[in-house]
Amino acid sequence: MLGSSDSRVPKILSQIALKPNKMNSTFYLNKAKECFKNNNYPDAYENFVNYFDSLDDPLTSSPPVQLGFTKLVCRIGIVLEEANDTEELLKIYLQAINFFPNNYIILNNLGGYLFKMGQVDIARTYLDKAVACIKNYLPAEKNLMHCKWRQIPRWHFKMLNDTGRNSAYFQAIKNITSRGFHNVIDIGAGCGLLSLMAADNPEVNVTAIEENKILAKMCENVMKENQKSNVKVINCYSTKLTEAPAPCNLLVTEIFDCAIFGERMLETLLHAHHVLITEKNNFKIVPCGARLYAAAINYRDPQSCRVVNRIPELNLTDMCIRHITPDSYEAEDLSTKHIDYLSVPLKVFDIDFYDILELNDMANNMEFSKIIEFECLQDATLTSVAIWFELDLDEEITITTDPRCQERVKCWEQGVCHLHHPIEVKKGEKIAFEVTVLDSQLRFFQITKPNTCVSCWLVSKEIISFLNDVPLVKEMMTLANKFMNPDFLKKFPDPNKPVMDLMCFPLLGFMLAAKKGCQFYTTIKSESDYQYMDFFDHILRLNNIPQGKMIVIENKIGHNTTMCGIHKYLKECKACLIDPISTDGSIHPTIALKEKIRPDQPDIFMMPVKVVVKVLLIYSEQLEVWNVVNDRNVFDFKIAQFMNEYTGSEHPDLDSDFVYKEYSSPISFTVDDKDYVKKTQNILVTETGHINALYTWYEMQFCGNIDFSTKDSSHLKKSCYLLDHRAVELGDLFRVVMRREGTYLDFRLEE
Repeated sequence: MLGSSDSRVPKILSQIALKPNKMNSTFYLNKAKECFKNNNYPDAYENFVNYFDSLDDPLTSSPPVQLGFTKLVCRIGIVLEEANDTEELLKIYLQAINFFPNNYIILNNLGGYLFKMGQVDIARTYLDKAVACIKNYLPAEKNLMHCKWRQIPRWHFKMLNDTGRNSAYFQAIKNITSRGFHNVIDIGAGCGLLSLMAADNPEVNVTAIEENKILAKMCENVMKENQKSNVKVINCYSTKLTEAPAPCNLLVTEIFDCAIFGERMLETLLHAHHVLITEKNNFKIVPCGARLYAAAINYRDPQSCRVVNRIPELNLTDMCIRHITPDSYEAEDLSTKHIDYLSVPLKVFDIDFYDILELNDMANNMEFSKIIEFECLQDATLTSVAIWFELDLDEEITITTDPRCQERVKCWEQGVCHLHHPIEVKKGEKIAFEVTVLDSQLRFFQITKPNTCVSCWLVSKEIISFLNDVPLVKEMMTLANKFMNPDFLKKFPDPNKPVMDLMCFPLLGFMLAAKKGCQFYTTIKSESDYQYMDFFDHILRLNNIPQGKMIVIENKIGHNTTMCGIHKYLKECKACLIDPISTDGSIHPTIALKEKIRPDQPDIFMMPVKVVVKVLLIYSEQLEVWNVVNDRNVFDFKIAQFMNEYTGSEHPDLDSDFVYKEYSSPISFTVDDKDYVKKTQNILVTETGHINALYTWYEMQFCGNIDFSTKDSSHLKKSCYLLDHRAVELGDLFRVVMRREGTYLDFRLEE
């Protein structure tokens, strides 16, 4: 928030007269400091600019002056970002970088902003420079890592490391090229593995088409490194081509998601038939066809689409609470989930990739659909439909993603279509669905026992995962009971003061309002969150809580502002429950509230009173498959050196079904009330073997003996910090280094 309303979003650059007098440089500097102290950011910026222009070289200004200017630019950036004034924000950042080209803080902030705006490749330029300017600046390191992940999504690593998929494709391509099909087009070439397979035959000419310009450039480099001069790379969407770029009698592609259609497979194949394949009477396609299967299941793990954990204490037992914008299906590894198969699998579609009429009907006929019937094998609750497929690579080679099959390819997960409302079924009962493909998405529409619910409450995935996390809800209920204990309330100078509950779902606040008549504050993070207020208001009515007991305030902590609204009301509260951990397992910006408020507000009981991060030495084969390409998995083609530039130091967002082997006892680091901290601690290897990561989770002490561990939480995920794969011996001792800067956290080993 700026100092006055008339300067809320200043057009700073347009206000500056760039004609400084070198004789008055001290005047400009003093004026800049005074304005900055008074939160008059526009005038402060103007005077800083005039001061730097009065110098022969801005770099000769003192470090404190440069630091003050950096803080000012960052604060102005926050204000302009909240006002969506991108043009002015970019002008400010770019002028600041012109003054100080190696200012890693401003470079990082600009890169981070561009990343959020979707300008990933431009953001990468500034983040690369920020990391190059200084070692171990954690915000820039982490932002660069996320930028690389956006440029090359994680699933590319799984795909390249799947030896089952790769071997099957290589054999099929070799079979066909050996029969004289030498003019190859590879659609969706990625870094070029399938093109390398085809080009392994020196008589073959390959045109590799890849729309991602980072991957297309990498594909070119991979071909040079592997000395494949018979491959030409084109960077575009294949469907944008109006003529074939080269003769083609063999089309090779791998453009399938977990439910076949999600990467616009139908549109791409149809276009290839009409435009790219030039030898119409004698050509081949790899793969040549697919079959899609579905089975009725009871999905017993916590779901992201609906609340299944009822909370009778808040009268939520009969409420239907669903995700506001559910996907038509989700990708999940069903081999790791707790599910019951309630039917035999049905073949939904059998697709011939040579059949243009069939492909066109599926892609363009709005009335195209198929009716399937699942016959239930037992009395049960039908919650979802599981989806997988088989790919015929040629006439003899088939691969499958069937989760029940040990020989399945592992790079694809399965599709899971969750019903809006579970239904009870009987053995022998038939449940019908209409299946269609709309806008390249597979969709199931329930025919039998259609939805009769007239009052679905639509909320965010975050609220759903919170309410479905049984251990977390249990601890929140225990905490509420603690607050309702008269002996506990005596500890507060004024027990009638309200509480502030910053959890995504204010369970503590609701319980205290329902049982004790307490007033509570809750927050919204954005305008879109207002849509959940009807849901919250309904809970108030169910529990006979007067409207005035819940006060909604704006929470901009995620934007690193001065927590507009929070500070104003916090001093009125007897206690505040913050949400210190994000759902992906990282530190949440709300922890800054605990750090900044606790010293000067001693009468406010801040919870949790303690946050500890637990660290464990592990080995997980999954981490190597997901994060590091190994050339031996791609037939010793030289790919790893290019792909592994896009790996990272961390693998976040891990579920509790993550598979690993422990090689130590856990050690603990307290998350201090500081913005920057570095700590070290010894960790002892407890078994001979191999390690490749530090696995982390959190333990929170809310109050007294009310503790919660995120290790088995379904709401709060876990993280791994990647290590070089190494052998270890029983009794080996390593030093773990924890670095924290704001919400950024990192762990490393020292010998």
